[in-house]
Amino acid sequence: MKQVVLLLVGLFVGAAGAVTVVNTLRARDAYARGAMDVMQHHYASLRERQRAKQCNAVANTIALGQLRALSNEIEPAVYADATPESAFREFSTRLRDALDAGIAAAPGDCAALAPIVDKVGKVCDECHQQYR
Repeated sequence: MKQVVLLLVGLFVGAAGAVTVVNTLRARDAYARGAMDVMQHHYASLRERQRAKQCNAVANTIALGQLRALSNEIEPAVYADATPESAFREFSTRLRDALDAGIAAAPGDCAALAPIVDKVGKVCDECHQQYR
């Protein structure tokens, strides 16, 4: 009986320790995941408007501006205490350049928006292939 009680206590302590470690590891990169989730939301809304042929210059410029503002948060979110790798900085720069070009164009029709959406999506996909 004593051994069964000790086994149960050991299992409980081990499970509690495992939960603590998992929560600590998840909290460590919560900012980066949150920033990426918000960027994904804005990109998806822009892409859906373009696919549904419901494009207007004001809404597109606002969405691109929000993505551009969030793109400044990528490096601090992922590399909070260190300098980003040169490849990561290159992806960030390419994303910002694509968004800047889109904002400058202020595309009001869906045909003009399509290449911008494709370019932003391509940069995101390439970065995620390398860093996920």
